[in-house]
Amino acid sequence: MIKEEYLTKENHLEKIKDWKNKISKIRGYKKIHFEIEKSALLVLDMQNVFLSPSSHAFIPSSLVLLPIINSLINHFENCHRPIFFTRHITCEDEKDIMLKWWKSPISLDNPASSLSTQLNFGSHEILIKSKYSAFINTSLEENLRKNGIKQVLITGAMSHLCCESTAREAFMKNFEVFYAIDGTATYTELLHKGTMFSLTHGFAECITAKDIIGV
Repeated sequence: MIKEEYLTKENHLEKIKDWKNKISKIRGYKKIHFEIEKSALLVLDMQNVFLSPSSHAFIPSSLVLLPIINSLINHFENCHRPIFFTRHITCEDEKDIMLKWWKSPISLDNPASSLSTQLNFGSHEILIKSKYSAFINTSLEENLRKNGIKQVLITGAMSHLCCESTAREAFMKNFEVFYAIDGTATYTELLHKGTMFSLTHGFAECITAKDIIGV
């Protein structure tokens, strides 16, 4: 698959402005306002397999995400709000559709499956998942309900796969979903924009880290 570095430090502000302008024309209903006291931060699959330039699954725009996601982590920590991380690990069952589809297993003991050391994951809970959605076969929903969470902010990789699937399922489970357009990335801008547009129309408020942190 052809990949592109569509988001860089140099074009970041220009891209975000363009994306927000396009998003504003998709959903005209009353906006849902983000409330930090009701929210939890989800950081999906920020693993070496996606962030290392030597990896077959490297996302060229992913490195721009790290300082943005770390700023959100710091903000949520300062506000004493829950933060959940995920690691995507391939199911070993040869009949599993994910393994059939990708044919490139990510094992738990492979260093490539570990979260990037540039990510401030600290002592927060790391959920192991084997499907696109972080809700399938994990304790995520239970933990969110236990903490009285009403809203989730989604960040991480990849925009059109795990991030979008998690956002859609969170909506179906009656959470108010916020999607960080500058805190998620995938292989091409076309795929990233497709996710933003479809989520904006029916599932989530697509916002930026600045919208959350306010600086």
